[in-house]
Amino acid sequence: MRGPLRVFGWILKTALRAVWLGAMVAVPLFGFWLASSVAAYQNASTWGALAIGLALFPVVPVGWDLVHVWRRGRREGEPSRSILTRLDRLVLRTLLVNGLFLGIMLGRMPHVAFRALAVRGDWMLDGAHGELADRVRGGLLGLADRFEKRWHVVDDAYGDSDAAPDAPPPTPDAPPPMPIPTPTPDAPDAPAVADAYPGWPVAAEPEVQVTAMPAEAQASIASVGTYLAERIPDPRRRIKAIHDFVVLRLAYDHDAATLIDHKAYADVPKQDAEAVFARRTAVCEGYARLMVALGKASGVEIAFVTGYARDTQYQVSDAALTDDAVRASLGGYLHAWNAARIDGVWTLIDATWDDSDEAGAPVSSDYLFTPPALFATQHLPDLPPWQLLAAPLTAGQFVRQPLLRPAAGKLRITLAEPTRSQVTVDGALDVVIDNPRHAQVVAAYLPVATHAPADRHDCGDGRPVSGAHVTLHCELPAGTYEVELFGAASKASSNLAYLGSIAVNRR
Repeated sequence: MRGPLRVFGWILKTALRAVWLGAMVAVPLFGFWLASSVAAYQNASTWGALAIGLALFPVVPVGWDLVHVWRRGRREGEPSRSILTRLDRLVLRTLLVNGLFLGIMLGRMPHVAFRALAVRGDWMLDGAHGELADRVRGGLLGLADRFEKRWHVVDDAYGDSDAAPDAPPPTPDAPPPMPIPTPTPDAPDAPAVADAYPGWPVAAEPEVQVTAMPAEAQASIASVGTYLAERIPDPRRRIKAIHDFVVLRLAYDHDAATLIDHKAYADVPKQDAEAVFARRTAVCEGYARLMVALGKASGVEIAFVTGYARDTQYQVSDAALTDDAVRASLGGYLHAWNAARIDGVWTLIDATWDDSDEAGAPVSSDYLFTPPALFATQHLPDLPPWQLLAAPLTAGQFVRQPLLRPAAGKLRITLAEPTRSQVTVDGALDVVIDNPRHAQVVAAYLPVATHAPADRHDCGDGRPVSGAHVTLHCELPAGTYEVELFGAASKASSNLAYLGSIAVNRR
């Protein structure tokens, strides 16, 4: 019996020894990976990160041990016997030094640190292609995605999402039932191409039953629901009418949003449906909860969904990317929206983003029944099934994808290059666009440090260009920029819509 136990003990001791020694290598490597990814994310020097990595191992641990040996040698008399071997001391010192570094870094900026891994964890492979590079890149980003819970923290400021659907989600390009007529393209010479999103976008004009609703019908949520149910038998049109009613009735409460940003939740006005219906102002939670209540009152199923959303790439300078401010950059900020079920098929709605702060502005329908593949470029629900995608995105995949608004989908524009939300270039940036309908597109770059419209510069000569495949060439000075894309369907249109952004670090 002693033989097998002795063998087992030797195997266990060897395994523990291997883990102990492996930690001396793995922990500093993780520290260097983290520091260098943050440097790439914030357009700082990766050479500085390399210096930090060398300090973490071997410079500081070995130096510490050499000082220890030197001090022991200067003592008078016979030196006492050390409990640990020199190698064990080196491992312990390495873990202590690296643990202190990681504790400080993750304690001060945990969201930024892990988000940097998700977005730029493969920075050392920039420009590298091929099977080996792709395999290494996949491994690094897959490892980074395992840390998503460290930065994609679910906050209950807006409550919890309703239960996610159990049925398999529809495919992103599935045609919706009973489609509302879509607007005709305003470019008469646009080539005829296959429609990637049948039935979307829907007509932006508000339902006449909403604009003509008498005052007595607007006395309560119940009266509005009854009025719409009696006059609009088609559930899809009824949901559009609810969307239009909410957008027209409510105004966004910027003061309440500021209180939420400062986590002063006790001072935020109530966001339940009855309160916002009476007050006529709300943040996203109030918009979404009123949608749910009106759906119930009118006999259609509308769910409440919470998560993260992102609009522009950067709203703060890279120097100000603190844990609080970073929510406004690549990763997004807390948000609430809706999903509605029509004939057993779920579809997505964001009434808040279809509202406009401008008085008299028309109702938008960009975020009404938006195809899930387009919706997922800006919305990340806390519960993955609410993405309504056959293969839901991880939080890391969400922040890595380029930011494109549904306006790009309306023009049937897709981004061929770059394929990431943030890139680093040594000189110019080429934005390659697949543009089957020959829409007009233009690009401009804006310094992140100021983010002032006066500092916006056109890429090229600033004139819109068209074609089935478009390359926009941006000559950038050294710095960090948001490269913005704008477009319109008509060649004659001077009103270009914002399509999306790419964060660019120019060395």
